[in-house]
Amino acid sequence: MTRTTQPPVLASTLERGMRVLALFRDNHAPLSLTEISDLAGLEKSAAQRLTYTLHALGYLDRDDKTRRYRPGLRMLDLAYAYLIHDRLLERALPHMIETSRQVRATVNLGVLDRHEIVYKARIPYSTLAYDATLIGVRQPGAVTAIGQVMAAFSPPDVLEALLSEGMPDPSTPFTCRDEDVVRARVEQARSDGYVISVQQLMLQEIVVAAPVTGVNRHAVAAIGMAVYMPDWDEERVRTELVPAITQAARTISSSVSRI
Repeated sequence: MTRTTQPPVLASTLERGMRVLALFRDNHAPLSLTEISDLAGLEKSAAQRLTYTLHALGYLDRDDKTRRYRPGLRMLDLAYAYLIHDRLLERALPHMIETSRQVRATVNLGVLDRHEIVYKARIPYSTLAYDATLIGVRQPGAVTAIGQVMAAFSPPDVLEALLSEGMPDPSTPFTCRDEDVVRARVEQARSDGYVISVQQLMLQEIVVAAPVTGVNRHAVAAIGMAVYMPDWDEERVRTELVPAITQAARTISSSVSRI
C-alpha cells in the first residue's frame, strides 16, 4: 500500500509494526536491526522502536549474543485467534481426517487469496518434508489444482485475479507457462468437478483437488490430495482418488452451507 492509496484512518505505526512482523514470513533466518530496517523500508530509529516494542510484548524474540530477532511465542496467539474462529475448518477437519485414513493419502485444504492459494489445514498421511506439513504456506494459484478448481466454481473475476500477476516462474520443467492452458483447465473443471495437476510445483507429485462450495454454489475452499510417482499415475488417481475427494468435498460443502 503506497502513501497515495492509504486510507486516511490508517494507523501508520501499527501498519509499520505489522510490516516488521511480516518480514519473517519469507526470511527464515533471524534478522538484525539493520536488516529489518532495510527490508521494511524504515528509518533505523523507527525500526529500533518497533522491534523493542514487539520484543517487549513477546511478538519477537532476540538473541542476546547475536542481537538478531526471530518470531516470538505470542505470534502463535494470532494464528490461534484466526483458527478458533474459522467455522469452515471446524466443519472440514473431521471429514479430511477420515478421508486421509480411508485412501491413505495426504489431504490439504486451501483457499484463494487473489493469485495465491493458502493452506489452512494439512492432514499428512506419511512422512513429509517439514514445510509440507505447515499451514499458512502459499503457492501460485494458477498452476495448482486447488487454485484452478476454485476458479472453476467462482465468479469470472476470480480467474482474472488468479492470472493477474502473470504465470509464475517454473518450479519444474513441467510447470505450465501458458495462460490459455490454465483457462482451458478451469473450463474443463466446471464439467469434471475436479482438477488433476502433474509435476507442476514438485517433481513426481500428482495433486487432485475438488471444490468446497457455499450457499451460492461458489467455491469457498478446495481440498486436495498429493501422491507421488512411480506408485501413482494420473489414471490411477482418476480411478481411485477422484471418487473419494469429490465425495469428501460434497460432504464438507453440505456442512458448510448450513453455517
